[in-house]
Amino acid sequence: MKKFISKCIALLLLIASSIAVLNYLYIKTTYWKKTVTELTEKFKDVPGGIQLANVGSSHGELGFDYTGIPYRAFNFALSSQRHIYNYALLEQYINHFDKKAVLLIPISYFEITRIQINFTDVHARYYRFLEKQFIESYSLSEKILFNFVPILTAGNTINFIIKDMPLTNEPMTEAEFIDYCNEKYKGWTATDNPNEIEAGEEGFSYNQRWVIKIIEFCYAHDIKPVLITTPITSILNNIYAVQSPDFFDTFYRFTHEILEAYPSLTYFDYSHDQRFENDFSLFQDGDHLNSLGAEKFTAIVISDLQSGGLLSF
Repeated sequence: MKKFISKCIALLLLIASSIAVLNYLYIKTTYWKKTVTELTEKFKDVPGGIQLANVGSSHGELGFDYTGIPYRAFNFALSSQRHIYNYALLEQYINHFDKKAVLLIPISYFEITRIQINFTDVHARYYRFLEKQFIESYSLSEKILFNFVPILTAGNTINFIIKDMPLTNEPMTEAEFIDYCNEKYKGWTATDNPNEIEAGEEGFSYNQRWVIKIIEFCYAHDIKPVLITTPITSILNNIYAVQSPDFFDTFYRFTHEILEAYPSLTYFDYSHDQRFENDFSLFQDGDHLNSLGAEKFTAIVISDLQSGGLLSF
């Protein structure tokens, strides 16, 4: 009996030590750093008196660079962040905003008729800084796993231990831009995604309701909401125009209906802006600006906000 117990203990120690080693290797991957730890580091020091901010997904995260601007600003965007979490972040950090602050609300192609149904892939980041009442389907056990033993929730991403993400993104060739845009279009129109569904008009209404909730929350707290669509390459725009010719009618109906309901609301659409869409040197891929593009874009947005009387000079 003692030998059996000793063997069980030895086996448990072996399993525990293996998990510990794999967990250490996992949290040291570029993937984990880029998608969780480094991504959420900024939320440790959200400033007070914010005058300009944005929410949004990676388009907002990579599209705005507030370095050196004459306003107290903060970027609340995170990769794959949907409006439900844009709203949650506003609720948690509303006391950090100055009165009459401007909030930029990105409207992206992939969040018009699609509904996210599984948030597991993005929960790891929110458990690090978001209060539990703002987390969709909060689970204490899940939080413990994500924060202390994320290897047990890794799924297919465990493969990054073997083959990690590259440290830097090399500039794409035009052929690589085309390949990327074709894959991005397929991903944004896929019907077999386990994390989200294409819900047509139901999705259209669902996403509109969340944008409206954010708008009304802003008005209720004396914040000026501004809808915005960040620059997209002509390659991706042309793919949509050819393969989904009705898409842009639906996309602009989405924003038009919101603007009709809120006549004082401003919408800046840079999706087909000629200063960007054919200048691939400003993009790191088909729909995300690089650092040079973000700097140029942010300066244009601030100038447009000032010209519109939304930001003081």
